[in-house]
Amino acid sequence: MESAHEASEPGFSLYEWPGDGGRPEVDAAMTREDRESANERVSVALCTYNGAPYLREQLESIASQSLLPYEVVVCDDNSTDASLEILREFKETVPFRMTIYRNAERLGPTKNFERAIGLCNGSIIALADQDDVWLPSKLEKLVRVLQRDTEAGYAFSNAVVVDERLHPLGYTMWHTVSFTKRQRGAFKEGKQVEVLVKHTVVTGATMAFRSSLRELVLPIPETWVHDAWISLIATAAGRNGIPVEEPLVLYRQHPGQAIGGRKISLPEQLRRSVAAGTSSYARETARFRQALVRLSERSFSRGEASALIEAKIRHLLARQSLYDVPLRERLSIVFREMRTGRYRRLSNGWRGAIKDLSLILVQTRRSAKEPLRE
Repeated sequence: MESAHEASEPGFSLYEWPGDGGRPEVDAAMTREDRESANERVSVALCTYNGAPYLREQLESIASQSLLPYEVVVCDDNSTDASLEILREFKETVPFRMTIYRNAERLGPTKNFERAIGLCNGSIIALADQDDVWLPSKLEKLVRVLQRDTEAGYAFSNAVVVDERLHPLGYTMWHTVSFTKRQRGAFKEGKQVEVLVKHTVVTGATMAFRSSLRELVLPIPETWVHDAWISLIATAAGRNGIPVEEPLVLYRQHPGQAIGGRKISLPEQLRRSVAAGTSSYARETARFRQALVRLSERSFSRGEASALIEAKIRHLLARQSLYDVPLRERLSIVFREMRTGRYRRLSNGWRGAIKDLSLILVQTRRSAKEPLRE
């Protein structure tokens, strides 16, 4: 464990959000007593790896929260740049507890977050990426949402997607992940597993969850991204999430990040999907099977949620078989999944059907070019 402390350098002013022109107002609905109570139990799990160019701005934004955390737990994934020096200097300046751990060997993003989450001591854990910027009321608003709904397992907000210099790119993360108004309505109506088996809509950098969920979500399988796993498993176990419409994070885009939020055009999505073939279905099938196993092992499985995950697996297996059957049967599989509404209910609708028809077309052309074998 690193025992160092640190000072942050002034950078982007947190109260001059690009395009806003002023300091975001702090929500006054939380009383002083609420703040003091929440302050005793909010942990921030921050993961770093060679993040020196942007780390100071993120640290400054955490230290400028209207509701300060009880602690910040940092897991550095064996950085080779100045990240540790920045963390040590910053630790010297803050009024809250801050602990820095350095991994002897690289764990990767998912396992590094797993470690940081496991080391937190608060009853609410907020996840933090090294390269974003939190708006000042982020923690306060997420904590207040969880205080109001004691049955909820987690809360997450929207985020403004920005460039390296924190200039807005004109869209939000919910737009990037296609978390539409209709899906948000379904989420609020309790149809959350239906949304999450289709695709991931929760971004870890915008999430706060109850630490009691750790007994269910840890360890995190390496084949999953931590935020997708936590949100699906928590929701399937009946600990629903609460979406907060307001963007509370500036989600930075830059060349060195592990997972980005840039919009991808439909033609590019199709090109990538065709290039991946059906192998992506096999990987996704394995992931959802891991989810079923975890829910069963921890005795948190709900019948309806498990049935939806099982339906998702059957849908993926059908799509995975497209290369294993004759052409006529391939088309029959696609039209059956369309007719039964499984593309709409369990994947991304007509885009998924177009992807599979494109796969059939590409495979048919390849087969036609192959010489006949005696």
